[in-house]
Amino acid sequence: MATVNEQGNIVARCRYCEGAKTGFEVLDPGQTNWGGVVYKKYGDQHDFRLARCLNCGAGALAVFAYRRGDKRGLADFYPESKERLPLPEDVPKGIKREFIEGERCLEANCYRAAAAMFRSVLDKTLRANGYKNVGNLKRQIDAAADDGVITAARQKRAHEELRVLGNDVLHDEWSPMTADDVELAHRYAQRILEDFYDDRESILAVLRANARTPDEDRPGTVERDEDEGEPAQIVSSSSTFKAPPPSR
Repeated sequence: MATVNEQGNIVARCRYCEGAKTGFEVLDPGQTNWGGVVYKKYGDQHDFRLARCLNCGAGALAVFAYRRGDKRGLADFYPESKERLPLPEDVPKGIKREFIEGERCLEANCYRAAAAMFRSVLDKTLRANGYKNVGNLKRQIDAAADDGVITAARQKRAHEELRVLGNDVLHDEWSPMTADDVELAHRYAQRILEDFYDDRESILAVLRANARTPDEDRPGTVERDEDEGEPAQIVSSSSTFKAPPPSR
């Protein structure tokens, strides 16, 4: 959750810094082309101010609350990232992007969408490692455990926190989900990816010994590393920032 430090800057996780916790400078209305907005109602006041990440230069919106003239503190801050979990370097690009999209759904409080995305990460990971022909997702998880790629404890969590939770979204009637429910799926999806990709060469040896055909052994299926493009130009009224491409 965003907080205000002793210097008056906001400390929050920046979406454009891949979820890293950074400082945000709160801009005076005179420093921007858009000024600020003050909203008053029934003795309450909300002061909407632009803020700027001190690391990458990206913008954000801070809302300060007042009651009868007394400052009550930071009422809201947007966009604010949640903790982004690191992934092994060998995770295929498509699966990594699927995982990041799940994190963004979680940050937007779209918990059912996030649960479906993390289930999809599990599904695509098992397919990429040669388990597609085993049967449904339940059987694929069990086969990976039988091969020794994941532990029995991880097998249980993959069923309970990823497969079943995601199936609830895809196949059952609508029902609410909580952040805590989906945060477990978030963390266990990361751990599954670590199981398969932290020591990729060792896992490939296990897969081949069990007659699995991972994507590395199927010509044309391994994703190439794409060019991230030119650094973004972030322009403010006071200066120009040249932000580096996002780290993955």
